[in-house]
This record gives sequence, C-alpha cells and structure tokens, in this order.
Amino acid sequence: MKKFLAFLFVLLSQFHFSQVSFPDFLQGSWKTENDELYEHWDKLDNNTLKGFSYKTKNGEILVSEYLEITQKQNKIVYSASVINQNQGTPVEFTLTRSDSVFTFENPSHDFPKKIIYRKLSGDEVLVQVSDGKQKGFSYKMKKQNSIQVK
Repeated sequence: MKKFLAFLFVLLSQFHFSQVSFPDFLQGSWKTENDELYEHWDKLDNNTLKGFSYKTKNGEILVSEYLEITQKQNKIVYSASVINQNQGTPVEFTLTRSDSVFTFENPSHDFPKKIIYRKLSGDEVLVQVSDGKQKGFSYKMKKQNSIQVK
C-alpha cells in the first residue's frame, strides 16, 4: 500500500506540474508605457529565459538588473540580480500561479515580495511589483521589434 501511495503521489505531482505553463511569451524586447525603461528576454532552451532590464542614455544601454526564469526540478524560479545591490547575489522568486498571470513570490525578501507578469495580449503585458499588500507599483510594457537604443 505504501508503494502505491508513493507512486500515486509522484504521478499526481507530475500531472500538476505538467499543467504549469512557462512564460516564454516574454521572449523579445519590451518597452514600458510612458517611460524609457526596457526589458529584453532570450529563450535559451525550453526551460530557461535570460534577460535584463535597461535604460538608454546618449545611445548607450545602461543595464539595471539581470533576470532569469528557469525551471528547476519541480518549480519555476524567477531570479533578479540588481546592479549595486545585494552584492550581486540574485534574489529568487518561485512561481505560485500561472495561466495568463504569472505570479512569482518570495515572502522572506524585503521588497519586492511578489512580481506578477499579466499577459494582456500578444504584444502587451502588465507588470506588478509589490510587498503583497499595499506597497508597490505597476506598469504596462509593449513588445518591440528589437533592442532599443536611442
């Protein structure tokens, strides 16, 4: 009976995980609405997106953070390495919800505790960054044709 229950648990865990989608729609370049802030994501394989957030100044790209979304065993993790913060160590957020809304959470981090990418259409996404309560901000991003340098 114990073997059967262990088998059933493994089977159900895999079934549940197979229902989780990967946010590969983020692949490409995105620009925030009403600001010169960008994100660029490259799909390295079926389990990994690598990206960076940047602004442009005098034709130069100024990176503010390096980003990664990766599938690690039975979970999907978003990590951010912010320039000049946390001694360059990435902060990880675990995917807790996915469909057209991808919610990544790290309740032990000071701020943010929650990062949400809400797919509005094929070329528009709403990003929400918060403490999970009242403190936070959000912005819309539109998909671009390529990395933007102005």
